[in-house]
Amino acid sequence: MSELFVTVFDTPSGAAQLKAELAKLRSAGQLETRESNLVTRDADGQLHLHHPTNIPLWQAVGGGVWGLLLGAVFLSPVAGAAVGAGVGALAGRERGAGIDPAFLEQIGETLQPGGSALCLWIDHVDEAALMDAAAKLGTGGTVIRSPLGTSQEARLQEMLDQSQAG
Repeated sequence: MSELFVTVFDTPSGAAQLKAELAKLRSAGQLETRESNLVTRDADGQLHLHHPTNIPLWQAVGGGVWGLLLGAVFLSPVAGAAVGAGVGALAGRERGAGIDPAFLEQIGETLQPGGSALCLWIDHVDEAALMDAAAKLGTGGTVIRSPLGTSQEARLQEMLDQSQAG
């Protein structure tokens, strides 16, 4: 079961720092995400949504590779690659972003100027590793929503608060 994890920071770099810490968990297999987005509000109050990738582009590349392989089987690799890329681009455009951009804008509207937020669509997380990553974080944050139970979420919030104080 996938869950949404949203943490808001008063600093412009807080969300990026948490994302960097969580990247270590991802590479260790302790965190699986479908998507991660940074939302920032600059000092002038301008909202910025930072999407990780161009989904239709990567779908087109993947479709092209599969089309090339299947086309080679039927002795027409160029045609297969072209058809595969086209189908992949269409599928990527229809799929769109995983986290609704309107939701990301709502999160952004709650940010103070100079604030940031990290929004993750999580498939799996090692809760103990997440707690350790929060304890290492140099800036505090506020957990808005998480895949954790209420007691674990309260503990995570406590660790974020302590990291800001320390």
